[in-house]
Amino acid sequence: MTAILRAGRRPAVRSGPIDEAFATLARRPEVISFAVGAPDPALLPVDTVAALAAEVLTEYGSTALQYGVTRGFPPLLEQARKLLSGRGIDCPVDRLHIATGGSGALHNLCMALLEPGAVVLVEAPTYGPAVKVFRSHGAQVREVGSDAEGMLPRALDAALADPDIAFVYLLPTFQNPTGRTMSADRRAAIADIVVRHGVLVVEDDVYTDLRYRGTPVPAFWSFAPDHTVYITSLSKTLAPALRIGIEVLPGELVDSVLALKQGIDMQTSAFAQAIAARFLAGPAAADHIDLLTKSYAAKLGTMTAALARHFPGEYRWTEPEGGMFLWLEGPTGLNTDALLGPALESGVAFLPGSAFFVEGAPNSAMRLSFAGAPVDRIDHGIELLARVCGA
Repeated sequence: MTAILRAGRRPAVRSGPIDEAFATLARRPEVISFAVGAPDPALLPVDTVAALAAEVLTEYGSTALQYGVTRGFPPLLEQARKLLSGRGIDCPVDRLHIATGGSGALHNLCMALLEPGAVVLVEAPTYGPAVKVFRSHGAQVREVGSDAEGMLPRALDAALADPDIAFVYLLPTFQNPTGRTMSADRRAAIADIVVRHGVLVVEDDVYTDLRYRGTPVPAFWSFAPDHTVYITSLSKTLAPALRIGIEVLPGELVDSVLALKQGIDMQTSAFAQAIAARFLAGPAAADHIDLLTKSYAAKLGTMTAALARHFPGEYRWTEPEGGMFLWLEGPTGLNTDALLGPALESGVAFLPGSAFFVEGAPNSAMRLSFAGAPVDRIDHGIELLARVCGA
């Protein structure tokens, strides 16, 4: 099979660290995992989803089990419009698209926008699986200089001198992997640059409802609505397995994205969409998100306290206001790729920083996910990690 793959796509179809982490942890459930960015399984709303599923089948009958409209299940489209309006994103339903998860939304968009040799600009570091998606469509991926707020405006302005830029990919709020959030001033500065260059931004905003402290920042979309594709999902706030992604598209992209989606998977599951619509329409959504934010805030506090206790001064870490991740950086010379095996043998898992840079070179950083680990095992997991690092 490898021999017949196009050369430019071979790196994109290899298993990556996140895939390997899932596989390893499935075999070794006793490992304390800070590796996988998934919701806490103990908090998945099993009873709520079961009740909603019964309601959906009673109300819609066989319609909920049949093929549906490619754009999306109409009741969910309306609930999605209301959800987005609460985030300051006011757009008509005909600009919306219900995708098979946020990753499905990104893939559909890439099919419409990317030609072999096109260039996608990303932050450094950035979400590794997105890089794999871009490369699977033949794109070159280039990092743009970044700091504690994300992409640097001056560096982006210089990078946009290349006429082959297809779009800029940003995670402005509770970024995966660092947890950082871009300020409103930085968003405005980047918006001015992309509008001046006439380029598109893809805003990946799947963690925004998981805020534990601080003041919400307007979505990047609100600074450049005609130059932004906005992607969010319910995977982090309802259930990943339902695969509900929501995409806001500029008008000129809607028809091509929907036509391509029809060829990929016809439509996202009507049954899953109907459950999601009922979830958003009732009190269950607010109650469940409140439960998540309180639980994850406690876990984040436990993790940062454990880091302060077990890691000495030459280590530093981000303290995010929300999301599921923080970024731990060690002293120069620390090779987190080389530490992954010993960490697993010791009973703790993380993802090395190399998984989140375009070149993938070993470095001294690692991503730690606090959301999925039991709160009473976090301190011990950080203690094990500190021993592996020689801290």
